[in-house]
Amino acid sequence: MPFETYYAKTLLHKGCCNSQKPAGPRNNMGGGSTMIHSRRLRAAPTLATLGWVLTTGGPIAAKTITYTPQQVYYTYCFSHPPAARIASGDTVVTKTRDASNDLIQPTDKTTGKLDLSRANPQTGPFFIEGAEPGDTLKVHIDKITLNRNWGWGGAMPYFGALAPEYKTMMITPPVRDTLYVWKLDARRGVAILDMPKSKIGKVEVPVRPFFGTIGTAPSGKECISSLVPGAHGANMDFNEVVQGATLYFPVFEPGALFMIGDGHAAQGDGEIMGAAIETSLDVQFTVEVIKRKKTDWPRLENDKYIMSIGSTRPLMDALRLACSDMVNWLSNDYGYDKMDAYQLLGQSAVIKVANVVDPQYSVACAVDKKYLPKR
Repeated sequence: MPFETYYAKTLLHKGCCNSQKPAGPRNNMGGGSTMIHSRRLRAAPTLATLGWVLTTGGPIAAKTITYTPQQVYYTYCFSHPPAARIASGDTVVTKTRDASNDLIQPTDKTTGKLDLSRANPQTGPFFIEGAEPGDTLKVHIDKITLNRNWGWGGAMPYFGALAPEYKTMMITPPVRDTLYVWKLDARRGVAILDMPKSKIGKVEVPVRPFFGTIGTAPSGKECISSLVPGAHGANMDFNEVVQGATLYFPVFEPGALFMIGDGHAAQGDGEIMGAAIETSLDVQFTVEVIKRKKTDWPRLENDKYIMSIGSTRPLMDALRLACSDMVNWLSNDYGYDKMDAYQLLGQSAVIKVANVVDPQYSVACAVDKKYLPKR
């Protein structure tokens, strides 16, 4: 994808006024602690007293910002003060809490501590200097690391695909509240669940950490729950948002206001039961602003595929959004005639169901990169 990189001339210290504070001591930053490391220069250890302007003759050096969140958001919103201001090309090292805001513990027996109105806490937002409405924000997931040895999954009443839920009520009772605690073995790369009621006794699934919720502030000056996916991204629960993936998001607000959270150690397609193996994660990502490049829906690129992701209900319309965006992507960026692109999808598209439990369903339409013309 063609792009141009925007470099800001200043890096301002982080904002304040997040919505949720953890128990325990706070540092003197209010919303979290931040460290900046230039690839050529090293800054002071925090931004509390930082007024740093680079005056080099060319583009400023890309920096690595270490941000330790102590406050989080439960909405994607234009009005959230930035957790940090960064430049195109900068890298952020940070961490996220699990979907319960780290309230559920391995000794619990149910998901009762989980309040869906305060689920999916988000780290951020990160204000990217130079990002303006009509641009695209490119985010490369450099590294994802497990930071604890357990995660949880479970069934929550009125949530999940196979029982009455909050949007589709039935005369049958809701699913019974059930918590499953998985052991995470980072060395072996597996998650382990004891199943004493089942003949098999125990199962192991591969660990493949990813972020269920990731995106930018939505359009229209809205504040939307972090549980709801849309054109701005957010809770797509797409299990391809893994280490090494590159995502492209529409920019609807100045600075893009990028946020990330809802870490999963593993998840099947669709997140059928309503929860993945939920866990906290450490993450490193790098941002880039693509100026004057309009994107309508979130997109993802990995070594094999380009993918467009659409979110709505019913599921069929989410598929239509994703595949229509893919046709436009192939036409606008890769020189395909639109009908030819449609025909290519008809014979080669890979359809991935990301989620069928959230307020909007999410579907990805993928095309193998072998069908992209050589540049």
